[in-house]
Amino acid sequence: MAKSTLPQRPRTVAEAVDRLLEEFDERQKAEVALTFKTALYLLHFSLGSHIRKTFGLWAPDSPLRRDCGRASGRDDLPPDEASDVIVEALWDRLQHYRDFNTRL
Repeated sequence: MAKSTLPQRPRTVAEAVDRLLEEFDERQKAEVALTFKTALYLLHFSLGSHIRKTFGLWAPDSPLRRDCGRASGRDDLPPDEASDVIVEALWDRLQHYRDFNTRL
């Protein structure tokens, strides 16, 4: 039986952020980093949609979705809220871009 060439879906928030960082170029990383935290909701229909589809958050038994729930202190989250947890974790991880750009 042939092995699948598709990458395995991330199972944790940290793995999802790692995968997004591999996909993004430097400009995309800076754009997320420089978004005000209070404006992250604006990414819901673009980046959030990508996350929900690509990482399988619509599946009720998604390990990633369960990890998003744990990260937010809840047992389970709907896919929309789970993707928000990942977007915020990505934003947190990218804050070194904000620090760099404020020094320029």
